[in-house]
Amino acid sequence: MKQLVIFVTTLDMENVAAIADVFDGAKAASDDYHVEIILTGESGIIATVQAAENGLDVKLMCSIYESMRSAKSSGVKINICERSIEWCNLNNNGLIPEIDGIVSSQYIMERSTPDTYVVYL
Repeated sequence: MKQLVIFVTTLDMENVAAIADVFDGAKAASDDYHVEIILTGESGIIATVQAAENGLDVKLMCSIYESMRSAKSSGVKINICERSIEWCNLNNNGLIPEIDGIVSSQYIMERSTPDTYVVYL
């Protein structure tokens, strides 16, 4: 089965539906691909319990987390880049349970292989 890697680099927190669509689309694609979402850059903020502490609306975050859980139930892997944790000053001990792991920049480079479709958002 082919790989699909979705790199989420930025988020428009005013458009929660678009953020949820990333995870919903990944879930739909999981029928045909091994799907992995990697949160990079400022998108890493949604991977931590610090999101609400940083002023993000709790109701909006619940909607995003619901989409994340739904994607994970279909086999989608969700990771966060270690550089995102550093860049956003996040605490990697506060990652939400939907996050499978922390990946390095090297890991990200290795994901771009001929048998992998890569999408940057």
